[in-house]
Amino acid sequence: MHSLNVYYGCALTCRYAIPAALRGAQAEEALKAHFERAVALAVLDHPLLQAGLVGESTKDPVWVRLERLDLRHHIQWQTISCNSDKSLSNSGRMMNAVLEDTIKAQHDTPYPDLETRPGWKMVVLCAPDLNYVEAFFGINHANADGESAKMFQQTLLEKLNLTSTSSLSAPDDALSGLQLEGHVLTLPPMPQSAFTPAHETLVGLSVSPVWAVSVVLNQILPSWLRSHPLRNLEWAPQRAVPVRTALRLIEIDAEALRRVLDACRRHDTTLTGVVQAMVVTSLAMRTRTHTTTTRPGALPSKKTLPTSPSPIVLGTPVSMHRYIRPNAAAAAQNPERIMVNSVTYCFHHYYGRRLASLYDLAGNVAQDNDEANHERGCLADNAEINARRLEAALWEQAARVRRQLTEKLSKGTHNDLTGLLKFVPDFRGRMAEEMAVADRPRDVTVEVSNLGVMNGEVISRPKLPLQAEVDGSSVASLAAEKEGVEDFGDVAAATSRGDHDDQDQKWIIERAMFTQSGIPHGVALLVNAIAVKGKRLTVSVNWQSGLIDEEVAAGLARDLEVWLGSLGRGDHISFSNRAKSG
Repeated sequence: MHSLNVYYGCALTCRYAIPAALRGAQAEEALKAHFERAVALAVLDHPLLQAGLVGESTKDPVWVRLERLDLRHHIQWQTISCNSDKSLSNSGRMMNAVLEDTIKAQHDTPYPDLETRPGWKMVVLCAPDLNYVEAFFGINHANADGESAKMFQQTLLEKLNLTSTSSLSAPDDALSGLQLEGHVLTLPPMPQSAFTPAHETLVGLSVSPVWAVSVVLNQILPSWLRSHPLRNLEWAPQRAVPVRTALRLIEIDAEALRRVLDACRRHDTTLTGVVQAMVVTSLAMRTRTHTTTTRPGALPSKKTLPTSPSPIVLGTPVSMHRYIRPNAAAAAQNPERIMVNSVTYCFHHYYGRRLASLYDLAGNVAQDNDEANHERGCLADNAEINARRLEAALWEQAARVRRQLTEKLSKGTHNDLTGLLKFVPDFRGRMAEEMAVADRPRDVTVEVSNLGVMNGEVISRPKLPLQAEVDGSSVASLAAEKEGVEDFGDVAAATSRGDHDDQDQKWIIERAMFTQSGIPHGVALLVNAIAVKGKRLTVSVNWQSGLIDEEVAAGLARDLEVWLGSLGRGDHISFSNRAKSG
């Protein structure tokens, strides 16, 4: 996908609180040196961050061992200064604004010289009057996935905290084997047996012939004969254009997150389930006046609700790291800490009567909102009834998503789509052929990717993936998956075990933000979630700027913010506050 300029990868950005000894303008150079050393140590823990990729544009790309890395090609520093108002609030606002621009710019930039530079990069933002840095870590999807990005940030947190709080010097055993001079990291020899194996080697994949044939037939049959027919979306055409990422961010504090999760439990669902349900409900409300396109790239036009709305396909990426076999892991690698692209998909289809019913309910509420706004009055009793009916339908869909994810997880690796990749001799060529088909519908309307929760402090060496997660779908403990329930622990509880002075001497992750690049061909909208234990949940919404209808995309982000906010206050979902234009 990278070489086809379709998708450049994902990123996890973490806000790190800086120890007191490294704060301020006078300590900036020491801060940079300390951070670079920690990154170098983290890279040595993960072989795929040390490898080049040769033949990316061929059907047989290969990883190659590199002898050294110039970290100046991978780590970029930006110092943000406030010229007028020196207040911390102003500096924080500037930091957030620059960070959003940085994330979008980095997602729009491909990884250069992959033969000699591994496909990862960092941008670190700092400000002399702020006690934290924002560390963007981006990764080419060929190297690793979102779960792996979380592993890297957890590894980096450990390495940052190796330093003695009094002397700022790391213990000798921690630096054993580190050869870093003039920003150039010399990589130690690595036998092939120590390199990260391929996904199909790490994860046992079995495929039954009958299932494989059914999947192939569903791909080659005419669209009207397929089990889940697709049509073009007027608001989300596909075009061969440069990647331009749009971004909206939503933050839910720890106490509000607790209430959201409590509501999910009461309705027999998870965070991923309710977000998926909110997504399809928002689309039903915002696209109810759209019809399918009559030509590729047609501009949206408001028309009456079609008698048969275009099917909506939601996707949930499901981490397969949980299925990595210990005996398949490379020598000297912890199976639970392997950075690799090992992810599959769970699809949620909406069409026919189910979708038509949702459109009707959403249409009634949207009409009630329009009338209420026009008259500047309160919603009538009938309008309130319509809103509660739509909310009940939303929770019903959320529970359905949970059941589908539970069923997906119960099957393990048997009859998984990734098991069919070995039968595709030229995957890149196949993708290029599909992109060349005029007026091809998008396979997935919206993807909801939930990385769960990560520890913001190093209390003991973390076991990854964490056993405390936000839900039982994309990232969850194995015990919870078997039961089909959440196992997120006390997400909103404080994790601090020391006093304030002790905290002042440690590196702490205060916020995490998972994002992805825009996709001209493929998924129309990407919704990404991650929480830091004891702190906030961050949800990002990404899409291809200039191609996806801004009213639909930004409006969906606004709906998620308002609706999650309602649940966070312990209220009913407030459809009446839905923003019209985002």
